[in-house]
Amino acid sequence: MSEEQVADEGILCDASTERCVVQTFGTASFLNDMGSDIVFSIWPVFITLLVGETLAPLILGLVDGIGDFVVNVSKGFSGFISDKVQKRKPFIWSGYMAGASSRIIYGLASTWQWLIPAKILDRAGKLRGAPRDALVADVSSRETRGRNFGILRTLDHTGATLGVLITIAFVTFVMPWLFTVYGWLPLPSLQFLFITASIPTFIGAILIIFRITDYRKDTKKPVFTLHSINRSLAIFITLSVIFALASFSYSLVTLYAGAFLVLPTINPFLGVPVAYLVFTLTAALASAPLGKLGDRIGRRATILIGFIFFGSMCAIFLFTPNFWTVLFALVFYGISIGATVPMQSSLVSELAPLEVRASILGVFQMFIGLATLPASFIAGYLWVFFGPNFTFGLALILSFIAALLLPLVHEPKSD
Repeated sequence: MSEEQVADEGILCDASTERCVVQTFGTASFLNDMGSDIVFSIWPVFITLLVGETLAPLILGLVDGIGDFVVNVSKGFSGFISDKVQKRKPFIWSGYMAGASSRIIYGLASTWQWLIPAKILDRAGKLRGAPRDALVADVSSRETRGRNFGILRTLDHTGATLGVLITIAFVTFVMPWLFTVYGWLPLPSLQFLFITASIPTFIGAILIIFRITDYRKDTKKPVFTLHSINRSLAIFITLSVIFALASFSYSLVTLYAGAFLVLPTINPFLGVPVAYLVFTLTAALASAPLGKLGDRIGRRATILIGFIFFGSMCAIFLFTPNFWTVLFALVFYGISIGATVPMQSSLVSELAPLEVRASILGVFQMFIGLATLPASFIAGYLWVFFGPNFTFGLALILSFIAALLLPLVHEPKSD
């Protein structure tokens, strides 16, 4: 598609369609993740203040599990409908709007029960996921697809890193000032922070509305059936579900790690956001290079790297947790995210027939969603009643099983 054609279609860029789409989605993702991670970097502390230390892991597992379930199921439906109606854009910008609106509800929550509908709205906003990934895959070639998904993940995590830094600055400087001047306690201070965190995502949604038009490769009329899922794709979905059962909510990871990083003489609330910052910053730095690595050595090998680093994190938490080893474990966690998330999207999009690519990406995310609800709830339950070692031990075993199945997937050599 020429630059003139791009301009005619209303995409306000001077570059190719591929570059334009990646830049625009990358900017929107940066803004969204900045707002999102202002909230979620301090989320375990917020839940603890709301329900108390004893029940916090269980409520975290329940609320985050419901949220992750809704995320991936909504992706499934949006991917199928996106292929059916031949549209991508409406699902993308409306998803950002839903995420921004949910943060206002978080800020108004008076009990933890409020968090469930807000979390559902927040994560339903992820309905943008499969259509966005499909649009990026559509405008990319095999030689650039891993790089493009890696760039998006890098901007996701860079925005997230900035969001965490904003939260750390808020907790360190603004929260004490709000208490001194207005008498605000930590809980209402965080609620105020959550409401302001909606603003960047609203801006990202507006950017999508005015900058992107739908683009789709010419294909035959899409008809999704189970025959669209070939043997390698079925195996990959299966092992990804197993790994999803291991990959419980990151809130539990930061809650555990934060206990080893807490600096009570400075600020008792800093441990969790510092833990979140370490793995998010690592993921931001690792995603683009790992995306390029996936273009060179293959998606499957890069995903295996992610599985290995995730298992290493669990092993450290199980056997040698202290200040320094926990820092290394969080770095490993960030690398595992940078290696697995973009490569999973790339591999699924390449294993899927072109005409039902969004549907297949959606089905993949739906199966992941069916696993994430029990994963986080079981992790929280084991933590509360048996201790965190049972949580991380189960995750280590499941990630090892997923890694053993990975060689059975035959990676395509071309689109």
